[in-house]
Amino acid sequence: MSTPAATTTAGEILIVEDSPTQAIRLQAVLERRGYSVTAARNGKIALDALATLRPIAVISDIQMPEMDGYELCRRIKADPQISYIPVLLLTTLSAPQDIIHGLECGADNFVVKPYDDDFLFSRLDAVLSNRDAGATNATGGIPVHFAGQRYIIRSSRRQILHLLLSTYETAVNTNDSLIAAQEALKAAQHQLIEAEKLQSVGRLAAGVAHEVKNPLAIIEMAVDLLATKPDDETLVMLFDEVKKSIARANKIITALMDMSVAEEVAMKETPLAPLLDQILTAREAEIARSRITVIRDYAPSLPPCRIDAQKVEEVFSSVIANAIQEMPDGGELHVTISAKTLSPDGVNFDAGDRSGFRFRAGDTAVIVKVRDTGGGIRPENLRKVFEPFFSTKPTGQGAGTGLGLTLARKLMELHGGWIALANAEEGGAEATISFKAA
Repeated sequence: MSTPAATTTAGEILIVEDSPTQAIRLQAVLERRGYSVTAARNGKIALDALATLRPIAVISDIQMPEMDGYELCRRIKADPQISYIPVLLLTTLSAPQDIIHGLECGADNFVVKPYDDDFLFSRLDAVLSNRDAGATNATGGIPVHFAGQRYIIRSSRRQILHLLLSTYETAVNTNDSLIAAQEALKAAQHQLIEAEKLQSVGRLAAGVAHEVKNPLAIIEMAVDLLATKPDDETLVMLFDEVKKSIARANKIITALMDMSVAEEVAMKETPLAPLLDQILTAREAEIARSRITVIRDYAPSLPPCRIDAQKVEEVFSSVIANAIQEMPDGGELHVTISAKTLSPDGVNFDAGDRSGFRFRAGDTAVIVKVRDTGGGIRPENLRKVFEPFFSTKPTGQGAGTGLGLTLARKLMELHGGWIALANAEEGGAEATISFKAA
């Protein structure tokens, strides 16, 4: 029989499942592939249906009332009129006895629950391809002793081979899933550690900022007073450097206090494009001096987002400032806004996010991207860019506080959003900032 296609009638399949939800899902999956489907609630009803029905395959759950999947399969294979029909058992494969019971009753293959649709069809295609390959049931049966029990295996060599291959394939898939889960767990552990660090920094920052800000204010007033009196040019230069250092310290303290404030935001439906334009306009002189060309690409009819405009301005300002600093000799600043409906693969998970919010499949996201054409970010620094006080520039070169991106991530978490920084394929670095549409 040819491989089933969604545009043709691929044949009838009998599904045996006592869970209405699972039965409806399996029926929908098979019908999308072009099969017609008959459903039965248990093995007894399925066996009665087989008195007149001749499906190309039977897909049966194992745990069912009245007659389970093993007994149904055994009855099918014992009846010469229907023994040729392939039987696929839906199982969790939680113990070796599952395999032995499957061999004992003559099952043609296993489909592991929960199953992936592609895996289901690969197993179904395999048994349909081999249905007419000339396999016959073993007549005498082979006695097998396992875990104190005696079993009689009457499956043909072909059935045994396919069941064992299916089991091996399942083991490989499970192992791959475990490896992927282990890697995800390591990443989540790292993110949780970083989140704890940020919380500790926030608590420390609140105390330090308040204790240091007042003495700095007194020093600043004293320096301002003394700067009006000395005649020595060296002292004037020295006072100027002191004032600059005080200003930088105040800037850091202000950033620390911003990080430690109560996590409250005044949400309001706001379009993002005007906020970005406002920041770009405010930095026009700096952009012109750096010989940077701004290229805007805003999608039409963008939905608004529920945001605190003042806090989101801080996020945009920090990202744009970093991009400008990366192009001291000129370049292009690409600013794009788009909207899309998220698929399951497009949903980000961040174990370090304490906001309690998660993007979900089906949500509409408004995505802002800011890309520069600078030198990009070194791979070893990519995971550090959101750490407090991290900077690639030495202190004193106008590098800022090293807290801009840290604060930006925290503000995005408060909005239930997401910010990421990566090297762009076209060159330079690209910041991606995602909001849920209102």
